[in-house]
Amino acid sequence: MILTGPVLPAPDAPRPQQALAAAIPHAALARLPLLRDQARHDLDLLSFLGRVPQACLMLLAAGACVLIWARLSAGPAALEREFVWALLVLTGIAAMTGLHIMSYAQGQAPMPLHKAAPAMRRLLFYAGIAWGTGAFLIMPGQPSPALVVGFAAVPCLGLGLLLGDQKGTTAFTATVILDTAGAAWLQSWPHGFWVAAILLATGLAVFCLAMLQREISLRHDRLPTPPITLSRSKRSTVAAAGL
Repeated sequence: MILTGPVLPAPDAPRPQQALAAAIPHAALARLPLLRDQARHDLDLLSFLGRVPQACLMLLAAGACVLIWARLSAGPAALEREFVWALLVLTGIAAMTGLHIMSYAQGQAPMPLHKAAPAMRRLLFYAGIAWGTGAFLIMPGQPSPALVVGFAAVPCLGLGLLLGDQKGTTAFTATVILDTAGAAWLQSWPHGFWVAAILLATGLAVFCLAMLQREISLRHDRLPTPPITLSRSKRSTVAAAGL
């Protein structure tokens, strides 16, 4: 009678633990945080572009109020300058609306987000310049401090709360605040120094508000990634496949 020893597996046979580790796609899992950050960034840009029509309506309403207030203060002599300022602001609003249609509202072949968002920020920069020229065009000779502060602060705060985009808000706010503060300082308006100081403080507050909104958005989206585990049945299948 011939006795045979136990049959041992080959030395290079993979163990169940090794097969389990090989079954997990570590390279693909390592890219998940990057993909999540990219998806969050695209969603932020899409939300920014989607809020542009509301921003345009807000600028239209604020511009109408400013024109009425300045008209009652300056009289009919400033009609030509009011028309020039209104034309500049309406040009910026029309350009932002057209870009919104091409990048967000158009169904077929829309403009890519990485091109539409910088273009919209450049248009906001132009809109800020156009709005800021009103400090030199439509303001009466000796405007009240309330009119000057309201002219610059209301649209900047409104866009800062509405757009939720730090770069776009800064592009509009910086030009409006600097133009209006410069006009208050150079044209010797009543309490011009204090008006300019209040405007600069308002611009700083809008800038901090945009940074705060961005930080809150990052903290909200920075969720912990749960560990990837296999169920008991899948473990058994992988272990059986490795034997």
